[in-house]
Parts: sequence; structure tokens; C-alpha cells
Amino acid sequence: MGDLVQTSSQETWLWVGTIGMAAGAVAILALGRGLGRHAHHGVASILVCSIAASLYLLMAQGQGDMIVSNSQVAITPEGITQEGSAQFVYFARYIDWIVTTPLLLIGLLGIGLVAVNDSAEAARERSGLVVGVIGADMLMILTGLFGALSLDDGHKYTWFVVSCVFFVAVLAVIWGPVRKAAAAQGPATAALYGKLLGILTVLWLIYPVLWLLGTEGTGVISLDAEVAVFTVIDLLAKVGFGVVLVLGVKRLQSLEAADRPSPSAVPAAG
Repeated sequence: MGDLVQTSSQETWLWVGTIGMAAGAVAILALGRGLGRHAHHGVASILVCSIAASLYLLMAQGQGDMIVSNSQVAITPEGITQEGSAQFVYFARYIDWIVTTPLLLIGLLGIGLVAVNDSAEAARERSGLVVGVIGADMLMILTGLFGALSLDDGHKYTWFVVSCVFFVAVLAVIWGPVRKAAAAQGPATAALYGKLLGILTVLWLIYPVLWLLGTEGTGVISLDAEVAVFTVIDLLAKVGFGVVLVLGVKRLQSLEAADRPSPSAVPAAG
């Protein structure tokens, strides 16, 4: 029954997540000052950390979990028998992820898909990529939740595979056409996009592995360990990504300003 209640270890790590996300939002707010027309990157990153802090607080207070259970009653020659199973699920994780992961992707796409070509065809292509990758991402999280709420192994791993398929679709877009578009904008933008892409890819690859090994999957690791690792990865993927994003955008702004001719360098008319 130990995995059907929130332990003090889990509560501690959830408070670490709450405080860490809140502190991350404040740090990004301070670092993102002066972004000007790129302020949306700072706003999105602050929202990501603020949403995550709220959902971690919900879980830390014991309001973001549920027990999924089923029971079967059979009448046998020996009498009536009853069998059941139960699963402890932090459903608030999925509320967090289904909102924050699209925002993280929007930050990444905002670097890679800057409108360098204003043609209607190019705009439609960009819109299609954004809608496609955000849709696949949300379906990835939603089907992962379906798997977490499934007690039957056949259903559970079917949803896990479906979720992984959507994850591969997300990776295909951000490593393919979006990365190509970022490279077309010059080495500075390509470098920043590559750094952000690497952070998201490496950290996001840990999530399905942890899901599979954790209590929602095979149960190889305990719920205590699962909560601890999820908290650390979440902080890196949200706070770490946000800090790299706003600092990287600031650096791009500095490079743009350095390349822009000063007023004194422009020949006077006449």
C-alpha cells in the first residue's frame, strides 16, 4: 500500500519543485528585462514556470493526485471472490505538461521560424508547422495520461506506444524543417536554436523512459524516486530552458545592434 499514499519524501520533492519553479519565474523576469520586441519569449518562459509552480503546489498539498482502481467479482463453487488493483497517479503532472510543453515549443519555434520570407505561401507553411507540432505534442501528453490511468497492461502499453509515436512526430518537425529554417537565418540564430533544441531533446527523452520504469509503467523504480527525478528534470526543462532562451535572445539582439550602422555612419543628404 506504500505506493498508494503520498510519502514525506514525495512531499519534500514537490515543495522543491514549487519553490524552484517560482524562483525560476522571478529569475527569468529579472533576466528578461530589455527584450523589447522579443519580450514574448520572456513572458512565455515566466508563464511556463508559474504554471508549473502552481501545479507543483497542488501536488505538494495532496490535491493533485488520485487513486485509479478496479475490482472484479466472480462466483465460484467455493463462493464469491473479489479481486482488485489500484494505481496512485499524479494527474496534475499531465495538466502541467499539456499546457507548458506547447509553450516551450513555441519558444523554440519562435527562434527557428522567424519570418524571413513574407510571402503568403511561406506564412502558410510556418503556420502548418506550428499547428502540427503543437497538436502532436498535446496528443503525446494526453495519450500518456490515458496510459497512466490504465490498469490493464495491454491498454497501458498501447497508449504508451501511441504517445511515443506523437513524440517522434514532434522530434521530426523540430529536427527537420524548423532546424533548417533556423540555419537559414545565420550562424548566431542557428547556434541558439541548436542549443535550445539539444536541451529539450535530451531532457524530453528522459520522460518516456522514466514513465516506463516508474509506477505508471513497469514499476521498476519506486514512486519516491520517480517524483524526485521528475522534479529535477522538470526544473531543468522549464527554468533552465527559459534562462538559456532569454539570455540567448538578448545576445542575438546585441549582435543585431552591432551589425546595424550607426547614425553617424550614414552619409548626410545633399
